[in-house]
Amino acid sequence: MLEIRNLTKTYDNGVKALDDVCLTIERGMFGLLGPNGAGKSSLMRTISTLQQADAGTILFDGVDVSKNPDQIRQRLGYLPQDFDVYPRISALDLLDHMAILKGLDKRGERRDSVESLLAQTNLWDARKKAVSTFSGGMKQRFGIAQALLGDPDLIIVDEPTAGLDPEERNRFHNLLADIGENKVVILSTHIVDDVEELCSKLAILASGKIQLIGEPGSVIDTLRDRVWRKVINKEQLPEYQQEHQVISTHLKSGKTVIHVLSDQQPCEGFDSLIPDLEDVYFATLLQSRKSA
Repeated sequence: MLEIRNLTKTYDNGVKALDDVCLTIERGMFGLLGPNGAGKSSLMRTISTLQQADAGTILFDGVDVSKNPDQIRQRLGYLPQDFDVYPRISALDLLDHMAILKGLDKRGERRDSVESLLAQTNLWDARKKAVSTFSGGMKQRFGIAQALLGDPDLIIVDEPTAGLDPEERNRFHNLLADIGENKVVILSTHIVDDVEELCSKLAILASGKIQLIGEPGSVIDTLRDRVWRKVINKEQLPEYQQEHQVISTHLKSGKTVIHVLSDQQPCEGFDSLIPDLEDVYFATLLQSRKSA
């Protein structure tokens, strides 16, 4: 179990990236959802010992992460948002090199682990190709392979599906689901569908603060009979934003569709809507901006 208590981080430029963050994350897939700049990567970097917090503690199975960084790193697998690779080195050789750095020094065991992970991530047929020539999805799968070296108990993936095509995204989802059953896996993303499809529990982070924690079904239920939909002309949007709590807008057939948060029908022309996690996300961000 991962316990995060009163974590705070302010950078030298004055940006407060984390503001009294408290979370308890048990085994399974946990979604950390938030917009760009919310503080997600700052939290992931702090958990993974790449930076120190100004205040607060992080405990993994009772071990203090900041006081025992080497002990945590041995149990950690991390796929950062920007994953770079060496040019002209094959997937097999590069993963073997990373395994050595991870402490897998017995050649036979290391070979078995590397080959098994390349097969698990569906990269076996491309094992002799340079990773720098891989597609975006293949690089992400290789990133997961290196994160799984050493059979870690805590796995962090930061924006793993951004930019992937639908087929590769589905493949990546299946891979994450397979590894997330018996480990603590944190999926940090701004893509609501990733969290809704994969995670049994989630938190929404905005402006460095945890705004909401819960199970997807439970938090969706809080908006039952409170989300309304209407198709309007684009020119009408400022008027509706001034008069109602517009939580989201999108285009459909050239028309602007708005979702409004209200305990009763806002006015004529609005239809009641069965909410989803995206409505929860946008409603939470709206309330966050109002309280800032």
